Amino acid sequence: MSYSQQFERNLGFFSSDEQDKLQSSSIAIAGAGGDGGMLAVQLARLGIGEIRLADPDPFEIENINRQAVCNTETIGVNKARAVGQYLQKINPEANISIFEEGITPQNTAEFLKGADLLIDETEFTIPAIGVGLAREARNISIPNLTAFNIGFGAVVTTYKPEGHKLEETLGIDENMTLEEVAKVEVPLARWLPYLPGYGDIQVLEKVARQEKPAPSVAPGVAIAAGAAATQAVLNLLHGENKRKAPVYASNALVIDVMEVKARIIKYNRTSHYRYLGQLLVRNMLKLNPKTSY
Repeated sequence: MSYSQQFERNLGFFSSDEQDKLQSSSIAIAGAGGDGGMLAVQLARLGIGEIRLADPDPFEIENINRQAVCNTETIGVNKARAVGQYLQKINPEANISIFEEGITPQNTAEFLKGADLLIDETEFTIPAIGVGLAREARNISIPNLTAFNIGFGAVVTTYKPEGHKLEETLGIDENMTLEEVAKVEVPLARWLPYLPGYGDIQVLEKVARQEKPAPSVAPGVAIAAGAAATQAVLNLLHGENKRKAPVYASNALVIDVMEVKARIIKYNRTSHYRYLGQLLVRNMLKLNPKTSY
């Protein structure tokens, strides 16, 4: 079974030259859980030739509602290893590297060395990891794509090496050491420029206080993975065959299928509070069954 046979059905939306470029590309994905794991599967099926996966956590029973490769047989198995083994079955010729220890200050440079694109799917509650990755990506001049699912949709953006910095988005002094960044508590308003109007404000308030993990559903993860995989392709193929540029920070691509909308918004706190206000109004109206809107 040849590479051309495996990915022949991609042709028509990719040229042969573009498919060859995808085969020769290397993508490093930090985080192999919900969005990261599903995204890795999408990229493998697009024919990416090298994929690196980093995640220190094992699958748990609560992951089964949405995370690729999580099933009753992989509970307790390291996420990066389980996803990597699955990718190898999709494309045995792909170069799959696994970092079961996750991302650390000691292995960040090794994880990104020679990669064409970083995809950061690490925990937003641990900003030092994301900032460390972002700084190394800028150091070696590769784009840093981030994506997360929210409800039945996703928020996706790319940080150019010479453009808007992740630290600016998070409100972190770019001169801080990673040790100092680790002590910073980044408010949810910095991470979430968009909130769906159908969300439960009481649950989201508990998430903001870090009293419970963020809710997440399988369709949202699939949409985030599809959107991020497409933006990854644009990062790799931008400029070829008149391919558009990806959405760059400080803008973000927002897709919400439940709300039937897709738009580009500013990735900032103002946007967060605007959507939060709409969410509060909707939740208040839900409490009054006589009110229609």
